[in-house]
Amino acid sequence: MVNTPSVTILYAGLFGLLLLVLSLNIFREYIRVAINAKSSNEELWRRAERAQHSFVEFVPMCLVLMFLIEVHGAPAPVLHCLGIMLLTARVLHAYGVGKDSAANVMRIIGTQTTYLTLMISSLAAIYYALLPILVVKIAG
Repeated sequence: MVNTPSVTILYAGLFGLLLLVLSLNIFREYIRVAINAKSSNEELWRRAERAQHSFVEFVPMCLVLMFLIEVHGAPAPVLHCLGIMLLTARVLHAYGVGKDSAANVMRIIGTQTTYLTLMISSLAAIYYALLPILVVKIAG
């Protein structure tokens, strides 16, 4: 079954904007460090980089999985649920990384929700990949 991926494209656009915000945050902190070179605190710059690096680690794979399960017929509410979970997770994580404590609650919730979204998307992809095989064996 082939469908036009109309849900995943929405989240791809939203994640593109979030990546832009994370990237601009790195630039802002870099400028702050460069201007105050003698008394600079690079910690905020490093935290901004970590937030972006974590985003780049997980979001592309989740979007690819969402795209694949959408093309194979996953219901729109399931895809929206995955997209909202991932978007919320990445915003919470980015906010948590920027705070003083290295392991605050928002960062932990964001990380764990990202893992959950990746797991659900991966299992759904496996399900849709095996569905034609299972249907043929059951019918035959």
